[in-house]
Amino acid sequence: MIRYTSNHPHNHKRAAYIFYINRIISIPITCQAINQEWHKILTMARNNGFPEHIIHELKKKLITNKTKVTQTDPPQKQSNKWITYTFHGPPVHKITNPFRKTGLKIAFRPTNTIFQQQQTKNSNPGGIYQLICNSCNKAYVGQSSRATSLRHKEHLRYIRNNNPISAYAMHILHNRHQFGPADETLKLLKPCNKGTKIKCWETLYMNILYKRGLLISVVTVIRFGNCPT
Repeated sequence: MIRYTSNHPHNHKRAAYIFYINRIISIPITCQAINQEWHKILTMARNNGFPEHIIHELKKKLITNKTKVTQTDPPQKQSNKWITYTFHGPPVHKITNPFRKTGLKIAFRPTNTIFQQQQTKNSNPGGIYQLICNSCNKAYVGQSSRATSLRHKEHLRYIRNNNPISAYAMHILHNRHQFGPADETLKLLKPCNKGTKIKCWETLYMNILYKRGLLISVVTVIRFGNCPT
């Protein structure tokens, strides 16, 4: 059962109640059994935050549809084409409603699924990371598809081996500044996978630091030389 306040499509949240109500109005059972089933449905609705009037209106609508007289006109052929949209909230209907006039069927998928909840989250993912200089508080921005802790160790190895292969190592060695452990200097700015998006995110964070005058890059190290401490 999906809670009423959950960010799911409304028809997804009503699906279980539609099934249970259709069952009690379709299966030939006694009035006592119907009342017991109806009481259970209302209890489930209250436990999941549903207003009772919504369940009563749903029951009335389903009974009306079941008792409606079948039209004599031959049924028109229904479209079998579906369009799937990710449901981020009610405003998505402003995008999907015009497609209904074309005969296309609309289906929504939620942003939060059981599969996603069961996945173990990586405590140290890759993505866009930041390394801070402990002397001048300037920062280096980089990207890595591996764990950022591994990339941090590589930068420290460059510094200890006096190998300015990265802009961060060059900055520390050239200016004789201080570096520190990962919990002090390393920060994951944006977890993401390798591809076009990771380059865009890296450029964005580099521009933010550059405008603040806090970016460590090969250009700034070579152009400006020693940094004030």
